[in-house]
Amino acid sequence: MEKRALLAIVLSVAVMATWTLLFGPATTPHPVQPVAPASGSGAPAPGGGSGAVHPETQPPVNDAAAAASPGAAGPPGTTAYTPIRASSKEEFRVITSTQDIRLSNEGGCATWWRLTRYTINGGVPVDLIPDLARTLGVLPLQVGIDGDQEATRLLSKALYTHEVSDIPAGDPSGVGPGKRVSFKFADGNGLAVSKVLEVPEQGYLGRITFEVTRNGKPVAATLIWAAGLAQQAEDDTRGYGHIEGEAVVHDGRDIVRLPAIKTTTTVQFGGAAGAIRWAGIDSTYFANLVLPLEGQPALAVTIEPHPVPPAAAAATPKPEPLLSAGVRADGGGAYRLFVGPKDYNLLKSMGQEVERVIDFSRFSLIYICTKGLFLALTWINASVGNYGWSIILLTILVRLVFFPIMYKSSITMRQTSKKMAKVQPRVKAIQDRYRKMKKSMETQRQMNDEVMALYKKEGINPMANLGGCLPLLLQMPVFIAFYNLLAVTIEMRHAPFGLWLQDLSRRDPYYITPLLMGGSWLAQQWMTSSSIPDPTQRRMMMFMPVMFTFFMMNMPSGLVIYWLTSNLLGMGQQYLTNRKADQLEAEAQHRDQSG
Repeated sequence: MEKRALLAIVLSVAVMATWTLLFGPATTPHPVQPVAPASGSGAPAPGGGSGAVHPETQPPVNDAAAAASPGAAGPPGTTAYTPIRASSKEEFRVITSTQDIRLSNEGGCATWWRLTRYTINGGVPVDLIPDLARTLGVLPLQVGIDGDQEATRLLSKALYTHEVSDIPAGDPSGVGPGKRVSFKFADGNGLAVSKVLEVPEQGYLGRITFEVTRNGKPVAATLIWAAGLAQQAEDDTRGYGHIEGEAVVHDGRDIVRLPAIKTTTTVQFGGAAGAIRWAGIDSTYFANLVLPLEGQPALAVTIEPHPVPPAAAAATPKPEPLLSAGVRADGGGAYRLFVGPKDYNLLKSMGQEVERVIDFSRFSLIYICTKGLFLALTWINASVGNYGWSIILLTILVRLVFFPIMYKSSITMRQTSKKMAKVQPRVKAIQDRYRKMKKSMETQRQMNDEVMALYKKEGINPMANLGGCLPLLLQMPVFIAFYNLLAVTIEMRHAPFGLWLQDLSRRDPYYITPLLMGGSWLAQQWMTSSSIPDPTQRRMMMFMPVMFTFFMMNMPSGLVIYWLTSNLLGMGQQYLTNRKADQLEAEAQHRDQSG
């Protein structure tokens, strides 16, 4: 019995170790070869953008294009040397039904990018550009010249002219209806840049185009389209598994993830290294991705870390580097641009396996299990309309699937425990007799052989009691899968159940459901252990619910609802098990008496 108790402890530790392994620090699925940046990276130098503007500041709105400065610095009649620049710094906003984007003509960049249909605490729209990006001056839509730091700094501070226009339905870009923002700049010495951002009125899939020339010829340049993703204050209490500002790339074979804290050098994908399907920066619930246009050249992407300055690090709760993602091209290019929620159906409709940006798991079995549960849950919710009740119904279905094997295992365990209880005095007598002898490996072996001979004579399989761990082991993959889908799917974010549970992806604020879960598990274990004669094993069975209750305190409330429902169903199953075992025992006694 002591060995079985020890084995139960080992299994508990194994479960905890598995959890730590699966939900420990994120790692890249396969090695990524870092590429040292060329002299003078394409990323703008710190301090270049409009980082002095705080995201909550409401600047004057001016959608008119600034006039270009007159005059020409080059030979008469040559437009390549005509300077194009605005006369003053201006900020303006482009607002659609789904997005609110503030842009600055200084650097021709975005200074906030809000998703109006998604909010954080207090009803403030989610802003996907973090404060650190504004502090460093590394902002979306900035352009850098590869290998030319001076030109890069110039473009990060340049005052672009801008024009905002409507995109009609049926426009060749495929974005409309929506808004089109055009930026232009020329330094008068041959360097010219144009950028066009197209934002759809509905949805989140737009388009970005840029062109860079010097003396009328294409120049190798990099356009930043993503710079970190903001750490949302509400996510600080969500527990394990939440990420912010992680680079993610579909390299044509697999999903490569580069956590900010582990990325210390510039990494390049695509181009000569091979085609990639899409790339970007993501957080738990949102993503900023770039995809090639159909029929266009394959993507060439640069992921670059920007360390936090010492002054800013002191005031930053998590001073991780800021990752920027830039697309590299000779002379520029046109790309699809997605800035929005990691909604499964929305991402899947885009093709190119974009839905894999949702990190269901980096282990194939758990990924399949999580995705299957998620699809089943959303299917149920389409009819129910409440994810809390949908979790309960899905739990019932999962329990029904596992019921035959779990029921048979419980019956076998109960019968074995009854038989072992009957021979326990004889086993104790054997142990007492050998305890008086001198301890040695030989006497221990002889005692074990004698006990096993007794078990064999009585038709007892002592290993059958390990079936009591089977229900827990069977549920662990489902438990992990439920945790994954609750932790990483935006469908669960802010999904209410009722009363005090208004967000199934966050912990129960009053710890009511974890305590109910622990109490129901204790009751189930008491029903199970009533037939187990060994007190050590009974104590171990009671210890597990207590340990898991503390473990589940800060888990998503939807996960606790799953486990609570499973326990209540388990109590019903255990009642049927005990009743059937008692019936079989009575029938066996009747046969013995008849014989």
